Amino acid sequence: MSFPSPAQDYVESRIDLNALFIHHPSATFLVDRDNLSYVADSSLKPVPGDEVCCLPELIGKQGIGKLRGRAIITSNGEAPVLDDLLIRGVVVMQVMKVWDDRLPF
Repeated sequence: MSFPSPAQDYVESRIDLNALFIHHPSATFLVDRDNLSYVADSSLKPVPGDEVCCLPELIGKQGIGKLRGRAIITSNGEAPVLDDLLIRGVVVMQVMKVWDDRLPF
């Protein structure tokens, strides 16, 4: 007969980033832009002031900008009208890489 380990109560679970940060897995996607990764959720309804991921028909690549009224203000100061854009989702998180694999350490 064996006895349970007294340390069993102190075992920590592994970190699950999906459980911590992803609330709608089937509606969540990742966008790499400007040396950052943006986590966006397409199930959320954007409201003014939200940072959104949009698909500009004029540029042809995904953009990130802040929703202001009937326009989206991009990082370079452009303000395309919403009629020209398709909002793909609301940005819920920014992920920044801080480790550079090219460093000699």
